[in-house]
Amino acid sequence: MKTLVVKVGGSLLRSPVIISNIANILARLKPGKVIVPGGGIFADVVRKLFVEHKITSEEAHYMAIKAMEIHSVMLSYRLRTSKLCSTLEEIVSTLSEGKIAIVLPYEIIRKVNILPESWSITSDSIAVLIGILLGADLVVLLKNVDGVYVNGKVVKELKASSVSTLKGYADDYVLELIKRFKVKVAIVNGLKPEILKYLVSGRKCPQPYTLITA
Repeated sequence: MKTLVVKVGGSLLRSPVIISNIANILARLKPGKVIVPGGGIFADVVRKLFVEHKITSEEAHYMAIKAMEIHSVMLSYRLRTSKLCSTLEEIVSTLSEGKIAIVLPYEIIRKVNILPESWSITSDSIAVLIGILLGADLVVLLKNVDGVYVNGKVVKELKASSVSTLKGYADDYVLELIKRFKVKVAIVNGLKPEILKYLVSGRKCPQPYTLITA
């Protein structure tokens, strides 16, 4: 595996301990690491403004992406050998230096502009799109769930064509991106970041997670 994109959910970013645990695991992984943070509490502020100020969906979309960048800056101070990157070229250069690339996604998404400009798009789809643009081997969405449940159990692997929604796990446009670009996406519990070691090495993982493929 050459490139791993990891989206860290906003809810996980509220805990310094969780951030530290994730950072320690990422530092020990060999592939090029790209981190995309969620918007979390800052995106919630945008949602409030959306209602109170009656801003458009397009405005809210890009404001929420800017909200993600606040967490990017925070993470850059907590991850050694990391660098903030606002372009794809900067990400590639940072990875070539052996550093962790922390994405400032606003300029990248503005330039590419293939995602719907609405609340239906979250940092999940943005992380997947960045993975696609980089040709990443895998995009991991770190959440506060063990994976996708079917009939009360976490399924190890799921075909994007076999489900109509990821509600409760990720935004539904993730499915569209998986089917269209054949990218692999894993939903992993951010409280168990050690799972990343198994995903990178290809070894059988004793912990639950869900891999979604085309």
